[in-house]
Amino acid sequence: MPNHFEELLATISTLRAPGGCPWDQKQTIHDAARYLMDEAAELVDATGAEDTPGTREELADLLFMTCFCTEILGESEQVTMQDIAREGNAKLIRRHPHVFGDTEARTTGESQEQWNAIKREEKRAKGIDPDKESALKDMPSSTAPLHQAYTYQDDAADCGFDWPEIEGVWAKFNEELTEFKDAIEDGDPKAIQHELGDLLFSIVNLARWHKIQPDIALRKANTRFRSRFHLVEEDFKTRGADMKEAGIEALEASWQEAKRRLS
Repeated sequence: MPNHFEELLATISTLRAPGGCPWDQKQTIHDAARYLMDEAAELVDATGAEDTPGTREELADLLFMTCFCTEILGESEQVTMQDIAREGNAKLIRRHPHVFGDTEARTTGESQEQWNAIKREEKRAKGIDPDKESALKDMPSSTAPLHQAYTYQDDAADCGFDWPEIEGVWAKFNEELTEFKDAIEDGDPKAIQHELGDLLFSIVNLARWHKIQPDIALRKANTRFRSRFHLVEEDFKTRGADMKEAGIEALEASWQEAKRRLS
């Protein structure tokens, strides 16, 4: 029976080797890591659409890019996919003593506490004092801003820095909305940007209180908008009409019809 994983690794090695593909040969590990991010985003889209064939395809692309990154790294460092797999497996076992060891964790909260405690010990082993670090997670600059805001708010809430009731969250949102409107009236671009950021941050907090991932919610909203807008475009093309000349009332009527068709 063929070992398809080994075949994938061999294919990647051939692409990078002399006589292989010029495009694959010129990629750096930084280039490959960026493409890996793109593939991860496409996987999220496929799972969000409950597209099983698409999910399988994107998982394959993501696996390829992970192996591709490892192949490039292995050309300058003594590392193989076996090394990466061994390190990943060891970390999972080390951080799940309630599964592979003799501790217990009956709830997700207990398992998360153990996970965090082990991470702190790992940092101490590296000479890092976790007690001197911020409670806010270190996140890559490339992290999606909505997810970053959600994570920071979650971390702060774990320290007790949170509203006791959701009414406080709504009050903060209304306060930020008023300040945003005031900034627009004043006409100061920097103030408008500042207040818009605060308003978005408060919306993320509302999402967090309702246990909604704001980046996923926005992604779905974008998908709905795209689908409906395409129907509006088709409507005007079918009638031989120009959207730019139609006027907002005609466009809104077509939009409402698109919403009805896709409801």
